[in-house]
Amino acid sequence: MLKNRPTKAYIDLKALINNYQTLQQHAGSGMDVLPVIKANAYGHGAVEVAAALQQIGVDFFAVATVAEAMAVKKAGIKGRYLILGSIYQDDLQYLHDGDVVPVVWQPEIVRILGEYAVSQGIKISVQVKVDTGMHRAGVPLEMARSLIDDTFAQPSLVLEGILSHLAVADGCMAADREYTRWQQDNFYQLVAEFKKKNITLPYIHLANSAGIVRYRSGPCTLGRAGIMLYGSHPAPEFLGEVKLEPVMAVKTAIVMLKMLQPGETISYGCTYTANRETKVALISVGYADGLRRKLSNTGFMLVGGRRVPIIGRVCMDWTMLDVTDVLGAAVGDEVVIIGRQGNEMITAEEMADVLETISYEVFCGWSSRVPRIYHYD
Repeated sequence: MLKNRPTKAYIDLKALINNYQTLQQHAGSGMDVLPVIKANAYGHGAVEVAAALQQIGVDFFAVATVAEAMAVKKAGIKGRYLILGSIYQDDLQYLHDGDVVPVVWQPEIVRILGEYAVSQGIKISVQVKVDTGMHRAGVPLEMARSLIDDTFAQPSLVLEGILSHLAVADGCMAADREYTRWQQDNFYQLVAEFKKKNITLPYIHLANSAGIVRYRSGPCTLGRAGIMLYGSHPAPEFLGEVKLEPVMAVKTAIVMLKMLQPGETISYGCTYTANRETKVALISVGYADGLRRKLSNTGFMLVGGRRVPIIGRVCMDWTMLDVTDVLGAAVGDEVVIIGRQGNEMITAEEMADVLETISYEVFCGWSSRVPRIYHYD
């Protein structure tokens, strides 16, 4: 009997710091890297990631919601938090300390924030998001000048920055590069107009992870690092452009072994039929943990330094592996779901390819049932 449930995610904080420093080198001396720790730091643990980065002097973080910022603040992580998502009525009470910075793109929100700040006798720092071609959240480019003027006109608001977001910076086609440069030109032209008016904004940012590595920073003072901070490349072409270290490894262990005879099936739906005497390893991980059901009969894991196939349907709590070719496979043996074992490695990008998704979703998908274990080696 194993001592405890072996399914865990191991987070290498040293790799995280190395990735941050690598991205800072790409950003250059004129631009700071703003770590994005939204969605629980892409599943890696926002509090622990922020604490590790704070040790090397990082004191500004980007999150999606005020609730995310408050969770990290309550854990004792001092600093400032940029809210990349929407602001809601219930969020206003948390803007009093000045370290929670809303991003705004709607005149109505600017008005509400201004009136609230006056009613409370406080000042609220804000940043304006401009839509330069992402066509998601952001004030349309043709309305941006008016919104920025309206923000300046609110005496209780402090406009400290302007930002936008790149849509295809990770793309490698000529059209992707052309579109990204067009977005840059739109953004930089707007920034230049305010500089001509002697308006100085300390925070100007456009680049995501791919933008930091691949494109010129222009007048930007920040670059927002998301997926690359966690050691994942947004496209295979980036493997040759920037060296990153995977931060997350997900591992478990063999809980039970059994034999499957030729012609016998296994798991729901009888989707796998043994064509030989098959040694089956049961592992205590399933789709309730974040191991996607689509990996049934298509995915692989590592046992004994070898790739072994997932056989049958992934269940809520169980997954089955064919370990027939792993000599001496035994209960308690380590099983690597994502990470390295010997000379073999399974990456989040590889798993994402099988799932027809992206590594972001693979990382974020691991549930709270998978404990995160933090280490510096």
